[in-house]
Amino acid sequence: MEYSDAAGTLLLDPETNEWAEDIASDLELGDIFPPLVTSHCRVGEVTDALLTELGLEEEIAVFAGGADNACGALGAGVINEDQTLCSIGTSGVILAPENSEGLNYGHNIHYFKHVLPDTAYAMGVTLSAGYSLNWFKETVFPETSFEDMIEAASKTNIGANGLIYAPYIQGERTPHGDATVRGSFIGLSGSTTAGQMARATIEGITYALYEAIVFMRQAGKSIDHIISIGGGAKSEFWLQLQADVFNTKVSKLNYEEGPGMGAAMLAAVGLEWFDSFEDCAKQFIKTSNTYTPNEDNHQRYIQYFEIYRQVYAQTKDLSRQLLAIEQN
Repeated sequence: MEYSDAAGTLLLDPETNEWAEDIASDLELGDIFPPLVTSHCRVGEVTDALLTELGLEEEIAVFAGGADNACGALGAGVINEDQTLCSIGTSGVILAPENSEGLNYGHNIHYFKHVLPDTAYAMGVTLSAGYSLNWFKETVFPETSFEDMIEAASKTNIGANGLIYAPYIQGERTPHGDATVRGSFIGLSGSTTAGQMARATIEGITYALYEAIVFMRQAGKSIDHIISIGGGAKSEFWLQLQADVFNTKVSKLNYEEGPGMGAAMLAAVGLEWFDSFEDCAKQFIKTSNTYTPNEDNHQRYIQYFEIYRQVYAQTKDLSRQLLAIEQN
């Protein structure tokens, strides 16, 4: 097993980079731990039988690979401490590499080994990012394309006429770690439109990601430039909204292949086609547009964000009470 996936088991000692045998012993796990290798380590070759089945003649090397988000970050060129990844898929991720001594995140941020040697990453996750938007579309805009729904959202004002969406429809991860909290719209009125609800959903997802950024910045992490990938990078409106909420430059890639690109880059470096991951990234990764934050918009969003941050505390007990009724 390579280090980025090993870190995800919570059984890797981050100081020694070895399996935490004391924890394994306490849990009576037995001898289940494979040797640890780097992500770009050549671990074997495709078998002759499989080569024949696939109609291939040349030997094909197999490399260790890496965890999905770590490979996704590499595939977006996020390899240095001055870069941050925002990935909006089913869940939403803020990921920032760290080459030096880890900051104190108070155990509220994931802290794992990167696929890069001698590098870790801090990561905040909101569980229902694209999942929230898909749920909203299927519920409110079933006959409308995503593009038209986002267009309707873009024609409304910041704050969606005083409407806030908390994307806790599957519980929440960062920074609350709460499986029982549920989502909500706060501020619905008789004048609320479907477009405003769409905008509130997009803003709420972005606030959830910004909450992780704020948490990292408060711990001393500098976040000045974000590479945005996934569904949130398919709309200029949403990219500008990210820049305005995050108050930082946000760039999108010329093309986006996700974790598969990172895996290919691991193989390319493992084959010694490149001297370093930096050289590999220069060849593989190109950004297109960069969106600059509007300070006036940011200040406007912050007013709503500060209210958004209060929603969890105000609704978590109500969510538990509702779930208790449903479970009885």
